[in-house]
Amino acid sequence: MKTIFPSLVFATSFFAFTKIFAQDNSSIPKFADVVNQHFSKWDKNGDGVLSKDEVFAAMENSKVRGEVAAAITAVGHGVRKAKHDLPPITEKYLISSASNKALNSDEQTDDQEDSNSSGKTFPFQKNYQNALRKIHATSRELFPQESPAFEATHQGQLGDCPFVSTVGAMVYRNPAAVKNMFTQNPDGSTTVSFGNGKRIKITHITDSDIALFSSAGTNGLWFTILEKAYRRVLIATEHPNENIYEGFNSAKTIQILDGFETRKFPLGKIRANASQLSELRQGLFAAQSERRLIIAGTPEGKKTPGITPGHEYAILGYDKQTDVCHVWNPHGNNFTPKGPDGLQNGYTTKRGEFDIPLKDLIQIFPDVQIETENKLR
Repeated sequence: MKTIFPSLVFATSFFAFTKIFAQDNSSIPKFADVVNQHFSKWDKNGDGVLSKDEVFAAMENSKVRGEVAAAITAVGHGVRKAKHDLPPITEKYLISSASNKALNSDEQTDDQEDSNSSGKTFPFQKNYQNALRKIHATSRELFPQESPAFEATHQGQLGDCPFVSTVGAMVYRNPAAVKNMFTQNPDGSTTVSFGNGKRIKITHITDSDIALFSSAGTNGLWFTILEKAYRRVLIATEHPNENIYEGFNSAKTIQILDGFETRKFPLGKIRANASQLSELRQGLFAAQSERRLIIAGTPEGKKTPGITPGHEYAILGYDKQTDVCHVWNPHGNNFTPKGPDGLQNGYTTKRGEFDIPLKDLIQIFPDVQIETENKLR
């Protein structure tokens, strides 16, 4: 019998809701209406302005569900992104902002960062609808299928690509090993055991966690639970004064999740150095042969068609004979170049996966992190 989180069961069917949602958005309460009804409950000190602490407290409340959770998650996604330079989060501001940015049928509806939002506006209505869709489409079982599915991994709204790319690579390599990281306890909680020896007990997952963190969708809650536990490890070891909903970009992701040290290859120097390029090839081939993790990041600003700047990718394979890398984007995007595959047009991508010659990869990616065989002490 499969275990289900007792506090996370809803009376309505997730899939029935998703069908209704897709057919008729008019039956779904609007963001502004939810804010109007619940703002005073979120504003604990009654000063008329939501602080980060008040927003995050509501997001951590397991009693805040459905439309209300989706709305406060949209607020949380906005306030945590300093680049938006939002004014004081008053009820009037949220309601007026929501009316400026409705979600149209031709807008992006996945969970990628809203990188094109700027100034003092934020797409609260769009984020609210995305959050609500995700809340009602996610299975509440830990593992409804036999094991984690690589195809189900999907990046959330927190800019957590180092985490998602690493977890995706781990599932791609050995889904059973990832499943063994989880222990379901008699009280309904789940304990996650990390490669670095840390053990974190997760007693509950809120709807806001589901809306904001990474997701495995119908493949279960394991991905969301893993990220919540991972962020608690980061807070305890790296950022003790931060909140679990803050974004992190830790170079220690592989060490935390898998328990091994890593080696960084700066690719800028390799381009003009034949001996270092040979060393990189040997490192990639050895890592693939020994089933070790490989993560590569793109720089901010520099653009290659179909390649996301400022983003982390997993290298899932390397063919020594053809000198080609098989790479995965945790956004899970599809892309068709307007011309032959290459630096000018980009690379044919399906569900985030594409092949790229190593000589091209070192032109796009500034560095590669390769997991070593050295266990953390």
